[in-house]
Amino acid sequence: MRPARIFTALGALLTVLCSPPPSAIGAGNPMTLVGTLAPWPAGQYSNVAADATRHVAYLGSYDDQGVAVIDTRDPANPILSDRLSTHITSELLTSDSADLDRVGRYLAVSHQTWSAPSAFEGISVYDIGTDPYHPSLLRRIAIPGGVHTVQIDPEVESGRPYAYANSEGNLKVTIVNILTGATLSQYASSEGIGCVPPPPYCQGFNFAHEGFIQRHPRSGRVLDYVSYWDSGLRIVDVTDPANPIEVGAFDYNFFTNGLTSGHYAAPTPSANWVYLEDEIGLLETGGVHVLDTSGCDGSSYCTPTLVGGWHINGHPVQGAALNALIHSGKFVPAIFAAFKRAFTFDAHNLDVRGENELLAANYAMGIRLIDTSNKTAPVEAAFYLPNANESDACKQGCGFNTRLTWGSYFGSDGRIYASDLGRGLFIVEERVRGAAHAAAPAGQSAYDPAGMSAGEGTRGSGSGVRLRAVPGEDFAFSLTTSREGPVRIAVYDIQGRLVSARDLGALPAGVHSVSLTPRALDGRSPSRGIYFAQVESGSGTATVKFVN
Repeated sequence: MRPARIFTALGALLTVLCSPPPSAIGAGNPMTLVGTLAPWPAGQYSNVAADATRHVAYLGSYDDQGVAVIDTRDPANPILSDRLSTHITSELLTSDSADLDRVGRYLAVSHQTWSAPSAFEGISVYDIGTDPYHPSLLRRIAIPGGVHTVQIDPEVESGRPYAYANSEGNLKVTIVNILTGATLSQYASSEGIGCVPPPPYCQGFNFAHEGFIQRHPRSGRVLDYVSYWDSGLRIVDVTDPANPIEVGAFDYNFFTNGLTSGHYAAPTPSANWVYLEDEIGLLETGGVHVLDTSGCDGSSYCTPTLVGGWHINGHPVQGAALNALIHSGKFVPAIFAAFKRAFTFDAHNLDVRGENELLAANYAMGIRLIDTSNKTAPVEAAFYLPNANESDACKQGCGFNTRLTWGSYFGSDGRIYASDLGRGLFIVEERVRGAAHAAAPAGQSAYDPAGMSAGEGTRGSGSGVRLRAVPGEDFAFSLTTSREGPVRIAVYDIQGRLVSARDLGALPAGVHSVSLTPRALDGRSPSRGIYFAQVESGSGTATVKFVN
C-alpha cells in the first residue's frame, strides 16, 4: 500500500461515499466468522501475522499506535494481551508498523517514519518463544529510507537468521542478520531504480514493495520473489545473502503490455507457478496474474510466462479522475466524486496453500479463496465480507477506508486469519454449501454436501454416529456407530467436488478405522488443504472438517 499519509490526507479531505456493485458479487460460498477484535478505537490497522500453534496473532498499525498482541486461545473471543509501542525515538518522534512477519520464535516488524522524518526507520525483531503473549525485544535494526514490508527467512531457526527489508524510501531490498544486526547486502533491479515510463503511468513509485522467500525444491537455491511497483517481478538468488543475484524477471511496462503496480508475488510450493498481484488504485482494478515459472530454478536467467489471471468481477472503475487531479492540481466536483473509488476493489496481500489454493485479501471485497486448479482460468471457491450481510455483498461500508482487507492467511489450525484497515483482526472458517456443489465436474457423485460447516474442528457427530479425522494421516478416520447398519463415507473439497467415497457395507456397532484413497481432480492429485468428510449410516449422519 502507498504511504500512510495518503490515508490521512484523504480521510481528512473526503466524506466517503459508496454505491453497491452488481449483486452477482454476492454469489458463491460465504465463509463463517469465528471471532473478531478491533484492539483500540480509531485504529488504522495493517498486516497480521498469526501463530495458530501458539494461539496468538500480531496486528500492525498503519499509523503510530503500535502492534496489538492478541490472544486467540478462544478464537471466538480474541483478547488484547499486550501492545508493542512504535514510539521508538521519542513520544513525539513516532513510527508505523506497516508490516509483520513471524517464523518460528521470531517476529519482525517494519517501521517507516510517522510523525516526523527523524523518527526511527528500520525493523524491530522480537522473540516470542518464551512468552508469545508478551514478546521480548531482541533488537532494532536501523535502515535509512524506512521499511514498508519485511520477510523473515523460512530457515531462520536452521542456519539462516536473515530478514529481508523492502523500502519505499531507498527503493531497495536490505538483507540483515537479525541475531547480530549486521547489514549483509542491498540490491535492486536495474529497472527497479527510477521511473522508465513518464507520468502519469509511472509515478516515481518503483520500489521493491514485497518479497517472498522460498528454497527451490529442485535446485536448492534460496530465491526471493520481489514485486516492483512499475517494473514487475524480479527473482533474486539470495542463497548467499551477502551476494544477491537477479536470476529472472517478468517485466511490467504500461506502454508495451499494459501492466503496472506490481505489489505482491507468491510462488507455489513446487515453484512452478507464481501469483503476481497488482495494487493499481486508480482506473482499472488490480487482480492476480498467474505466471509459469517452471523454468526458474535459479540455475540460469529466466523469463516467466503469463498463463492466466483472476480479479473481482462486476466492479466499478476506481478513482477515474484522480490522476488528473494529481497532475493538474485542480479540484472540481467531478474529481471529488472520483476519490471514493481509489484503492477500493484492488487485491492486496496473498497466501498460498498447496498448488491449487490461493487466498487473496481484496480490500472492500474482503477475503477471497481462489481455486487455481486450472491455472489459465482460476475460479473463486469461497469468500468473506467483513461487516456485510452475505446477501447484500458490498452494500455496507465498502467505501474508502471503511472496509479494506489488508491481509488474509491460512492458519495451521485450518482457520483463516485476516486484518482489516478499519476493523482489525478477523478469524474465519471455510465451509461448503450446495451452491459450490453445483460446480462439481460431470460424472462425479451427486452426493450433496449442502450445509457442511466447520463444526467441531476435526470431529463430527450426529445421533448415534461419530466421525473423527486421524491426525497426521491422509484421509484416515475413526468412525463410531451405535448400532449395526450400512455405512457410506464421502470426502469433498472446498468447492464441493467429490474427492473420494467408499461404501463400507453393514458394520456392527462399535469403533472402526476407515481410510480412503483420493481420486485425481482435473488430472491432479488433491493438494493440501481443507476437506469435508460426511458419513451416512443406520445410526445417523455426521460431518467433519479436516486438513489434508
